[in-house]
Amino acid sequence: MQPADFYVTMRALMLLCLILGLAASPARAQDVAVGITTTAQPFVITDPSGRLDGFNVELARLLCARMGRTCSLEPTTFPQLLSRIEEGTFQMGFGNTLKTPEREKKMLFSAPIWRSTSSFVTATTRPAIDPTQARGQLRTCVVRKSMQEAFLAAQPGPDENIVAISTYRELFDGLTGGACDAALLPTVNVLDFLNREQGRGYDYSGPPVDDSRLSGSVHIVVSKSRPDLLTALDAAISAIKLDGSYRILMARHFPFDIN
Repeated sequence: MQPADFYVTMRALMLLCLILGLAASPARAQDVAVGITTTAQPFVITDPSGRLDGFNVELARLLCARMGRTCSLEPTTFPQLLSRIEEGTFQMGFGNTLKTPEREKKMLFSAPIWRSTSSFVTATTRPAIDPTQARGQLRTCVVRKSMQEAFLAAQPGPDENIVAISTYRELFDGLTGGACDAALLPTVNVLDFLNREQGRGYDYSGPPVDDSRLSGSVHIVVSKSRPDLLTALDAAISAIKLDGSYRILMARHFPFDIN
């Protein structure tokens, strides 16, 4: 082989190795696009500069660190979160999501992270709501594609009494602005609203609703294309619960145990 041919061959081999190395590079495989709903305080708080903080944000960062993954957090609404997890453009999603048979067909669910109940919220001057009669009696704001919307949809009553909204912020604006007479949402998501000036004159309407369709364990959702990520995520959840860091995080954001 002539020297010139030798150097051409070596350059070709080096280029091939570089291409194969990039294809197998673990760095890209570790990148995770994470959707996170941003309207349910104290789960997510957005400061004036747009910086995200709050329980779900800290939890996402803690779990990503434990998994050794580079995660990019993208703010979104709950309906968009579910759609993009199904599409695979989000590989992981934090939206305080309950597991249902229909959702299990479209996405993977992590080990439980806490337990959710649902409550009605109304003006304090209104009588307590009978949950089984809610759709027939009141215009009720719910988040679109939520368990609360499905619960009301199964009740008799006019369609216009279900006011489906994309975000919790819009839901509370609808409640205080007269778009609806009541709101139905996860109990813990009402705390921030009741502590703000906007929530003055509003309160829970009776105890949490005693219905299995409106309560259950909350999960992080994962794209069906990433079962490897689910395995790593479940291991990380187990680790932070065992070493106490999860309980410390929870106590920093909530006045009571939400497990």
